[in-house]
Amino acid sequence: MPANEVIFLTLLEVSILVLLADLAGSVLARYGFPRVVAELLIGLVLSPYALGSVLNSILHMELFTINDYLLFLTNLSIILLLFASGLEHGLSTLREGGIYGILAAVFGAVTPFALVYWSLVSVGLQPTESAIIALSTAPTSLAVVAGIIEREGLTGLPSTKVLITAASIDDVVTLILLSMVITTLGAGGFTYGTLATAVKIVILWVLIFLLSVLLIPRVLNRVGEEVIVYASLVVLFGIVLVMTTLGFSEVVAAFIAGVAVAESRFSQRVRETVNLLLAIFGSLFFIVMGLQLNFRYILNAEVLAVALLVSLIAVIGKVIGIYRSPT
Repeated sequence: MPANEVIFLTLLEVSILVLLADLAGSVLARYGFPRVVAELLIGLVLSPYALGSVLNSILHMELFTINDYLLFLTNLSIILLLFASGLEHGLSTLREGGIYGILAAVFGAVTPFALVYWSLVSVGLQPTESAIIALSTAPTSLAVVAGIIEREGLTGLPSTKVLITAASIDDVVTLILLSMVITTLGAGGFTYGTLATAVKIVILWVLIFLLSVLLIPRVLNRVGEEVIVYASLVVLFGIVLVMTTLGFSEVVAAFIAGVAVAESRFSQRVRETVNLLLAIFGSLFFIVMGLQLNFRYILNAEVLAVALLVSLIAVIGKVIGIYRSPT
């Protein structure tokens, strides 16, 4: 199929998915359900592994599918969600989250990792496989946390400040865990190189964060209001490029960019424009999460049993690690 046809099919698919998710969200909202539930359900139902494949056969076209263009737009959705979250919260939320947010980030990543690793090794899984599976439970997706908080109007709750702070840092903690696991497995044990890798990641993150929030607002304050939106997008994608090149997640980079732009005097103008983009692409991330679920794996009894075990232990680990009485 020619590339231009695939592009147009993808745009049509996105339009249908977003429309149906919005309609379903309006219905479910009447019964007290958050819109994210509707978005996930639409993705599940119209997945190419579910009803989507049937509709594709009837229409004789690959309308409901997962391709590079859809994944590109999904990544854009994630970046915009986190940029908007950073714009909304700024430095004030991170300050208020403070030490409890940092502790929640560290223990919220380390605790489920340790519990899942120990559990899998105890049931006979190899240490290497156990470590890789356990790593998947460490991060608390900042995109999910920020998206739900923003779209459900929960920004005023005191606990959200700690959650946002924790979620913005725990991806860094997870990157440290990943680097330490890979280095340890490669070296056959814990070495000084493992510790040096962890220290380097922390220094890089702190350096990028400080440079961003100290320099970027000053530069943007000197830019004319008529081009501030374009300048902010340059900042956003510039930081995303630099940090992903260094091995960090794009969600952390987008959040830092949002925090930096939030400290400029034109932040409200940028926020209004980003909200317009989110009206189109904001729900796509959650829809595609549902779209990517392959029911064949769920129907495998062994895989399902391990998944349920890991999920249960991970949830318990998150609660133990993140819970703090002051929150």
